[in-house]
Amino acid sequence: MALTGNTPIIWTGQGPVQIGTFDLERGTPDQGYIVDAYRIGCGTTALTTSVAVEKKQLKESCSGQRATLAEFITSQTMSVSLQLIQFSGKTLAAALFGDAVAVPAGTVTDEILPELAAEDYFNLRHVKASNIVITDSTASTPIEYVEGTHYEVEDAAQGRIKLIAHPANHVEPVKVDYAYGDSVNIKVFSRPSVERGIIFDGLNSAGQKARLIIPRVTLTLDGDFSWIGEEETTLTLSGQALYVAELENDPVYSGFARITLFD
Repeated sequence: MALTGNTPIIWTGQGPVQIGTFDLERGTPDQGYIVDAYRIGCGTTALTTSVAVEKKQLKESCSGQRATLAEFITSQTMSVSLQLIQFSGKTLAAALFGDAVAVPAGTVTDEILPELAAEDYFNLRHVKASNIVITDSTASTPIEYVEGTHYEVEDAAQGRIKLIAHPANHVEPVKVDYAYGDSVNIKVFSRPSVERGIIFDGLNSAGQKARLIIPRVTLTLDGDFSWIGEEETTLTLSGQALYVAELENDPVYSGFARITLFD
């Protein structure tokens, strides 16, 4: 028998979460206008919603008591918070107002380095570097730097190199040729806020099930994101569910969200 509004629920739930993009042009009402949905990692520690209702009271003037004659709602809001300890570059990019762009492997010729002194470090533009060749700008025959004598590759995967010393009479600028591997690039604040949609397929310890769909929410990074720490870093995304006028009169949605209970 499917769960009804009269069936008691002790909710100790878990289940996969999907994040998509709210798009009226590409989406459909049945899906809450959510497109490009993808499943986030299994290390989701919390998905919470909170509802706030603001009311205004109308006082009476007959008794002299100024008793409440009527009360009516002035606004309704739903806040959403999602906490993750396992997430992809795509989710991190969304939190930082950027896109996770795949960078394919390739090669670089004549990447110019800043002016360096002995013991300085420099980082190549790309990561997972190999076949590194460093030369100066001597006009006739550029001087090639010798690994172990002029430079040390401290971490090829990070593209981090230490200059030991320049060759005698070197000419600036110094240039680097190398090959690099694939990676993902995120440009922070490279795009405006994008409205997301959340789909949660919930299941509690008693086998009771629910599906929560929030079509339109502005998810952004909430609090700090720790790059160095002794504990696992939690990525917290939060925002407010936004009204969807196109779903207000839908038979199964409201203007904010849809919950389906079943067993």
